[in-house]
Amino acid sequence: MKIENLDHLGLVAALVDEIGMVELADELLHAHSLNHISPGQVLKAMILNGLGFVSAPLYLFSEFFEGKPVEHLLGPGITAAHLNDDRLGRVLDGLFEYGTTLFFLKVAMQAVERFGVSVSQCHLDSTSFALDGEYPSANGSDVELEADLEVPQAIEICRGYSRDHRPDLKQFLVNLICTADGGIPVWFTVGSGNEPDCQTFAGLMTAFAEQWETPALLVADAAFYSEPNLQTVGRLPWLSRVPVTLKSAQTLVDSSLESLIEMPCTLEGYRLWEQRQTYGGVEQRWVLVESPHRSESDDWLKPLDKEKKGLQQQVRQMCRQIFACKPDATSALMRFQDTLTGYKLTQVTLVAVAAKRPPGRPKRANPSEPPTIGYQWQATLERTAEYEVQCQQRHRRFILATNVLDAQTYPAERLLREYKGQQQVERGFRFLKDPLFFTSSVFVKKPQRVEALALVMVLTLLVYSLGQRKLRAQLDQAGETVLDQKQRPTPIPTFRWILQKFQAIHLVSMHTGQQVSNLSEERSKIIRLMGFPSCRYYLLN
Repeated sequence: MKIENLDHLGLVAALVDEIGMVELADELLHAHSLNHISPGQVLKAMILNGLGFVSAPLYLFSEFFEGKPVEHLLGPGITAAHLNDDRLGRVLDGLFEYGTTLFFLKVAMQAVERFGVSVSQCHLDSTSFALDGEYPSANGSDVELEADLEVPQAIEICRGYSRDHRPDLKQFLVNLICTADGGIPVWFTVGSGNEPDCQTFAGLMTAFAEQWETPALLVADAAFYSEPNLQTVGRLPWLSRVPVTLKSAQTLVDSSLESLIEMPCTLEGYRLWEQRQTYGGVEQRWVLVESPHRSESDDWLKPLDKEKKGLQQQVRQMCRQIFACKPDATSALMRFQDTLTGYKLTQVTLVAVAAKRPPGRPKRANPSEPPTIGYQWQATLERTAEYEVQCQQRHRRFILATNVLDAQTYPAERLLREYKGQQQVERGFRFLKDPLFFTSSVFVKKPQRVEALALVMVLTLLVYSLGQRKLRAQLDQAGETVLDQKQRPTPIPTFRWILQKFQAIHLVSMHTGQQVSNLSEERSKIIRLMGFPSCRYYLLN
């Protein structure tokens, strides 16, 4: 008798099978006849490892599958020894040479078709992944060799703006477009560590629209909103937040709103106003949003405190100056006060500065005080109450812009709801950076394999997102629930929690056959809701 840990890996393997990822990878990467395990099977193994919720670096990859039913999950004749780092490295090289974006596009298109995912609304964002160690420069000899062999250009792993607040580390970027329907990633690119969002978002949108051939509404954050980007995307429908650095945006946020028409909104606490605007030569609708939730925090005070700290330094510098006469001192004070906005000087006093008394005991013949040599200001800085109210109001408000002028199809409230769905991409990034996710720590030392491993990361996110979307849809259709972490019934569980509920499930092999142990009633219900592929791995009829 042999007992192996199946756990939640059957659910993951079933989702990979439903996508058809193994067959597609074998077709695109052309498996060698002498290999015991095909590229698609290796890719499936890496996704199983990625969702294994253990920290297993590449050189311990085969150890991850020790004690697990490898043949049952991957195919007859496959053992953990076949999943060595050399075989994985060759598959990563093959993914890079084929093109990571193109490979992901074909997998995503097949997944969207088979799972019936809507791509009518999508969200775009990017994040950075920090790496330890040294990486060759893009100007090195390896890149020159790649150009001669017509191999795709490798990304440059270098320092740039770090979303992880680690400017000391080199990094690379991952750009994702995810659907509003379940947060399914449908477009993926890897960028060099110093690529700015404002210069890449428009190109990503254009490439996505060309490949998917769909008039999807693309939602992005304020990094997209610039005159060159708006002109680049042309008539592609988009929705973006407007940066408050624009003068027209500041004017609208600070306005009294009496000249604007308030739009209906059923979202509790939100207020919406709309106006037509032209920016970058593009006619668009601006929706001013006042959020009640943003006023509950004190985040608006942080930039003010930083601003006041800088001004206090300027006040101290002015107060250290010695002026020859009172008119000069008064003139300097007036000039400084003219530079203040939202602040005022209080407890202002002009004091005389006396010359320093010479060292030693003063002479009896001249016991008088030292003569005055100048004047100095003493003052403190205070923020005005009106300025605080204005800043708090500015913090509560933000502006959404879109080139979709049809207010019937996309009223202001719908635009707000679509923008709030931007959290779909952000949740995907949090998943990729979770410490339990093995690829959150990138350990390969070639930029080409780093890019290929990033592809595996996003393919894993694709499998995870599809699993969560499918289970929630099945629960809703069947009117069923499962127990959450607090043992309360919920129709919208996270797929992570579902995978964790499947721990301690074993595949028992005997001479009379196989059976799966520890399948509770709830676990069996979940397996059946996930469909036939999952039932096959857990030996359910």
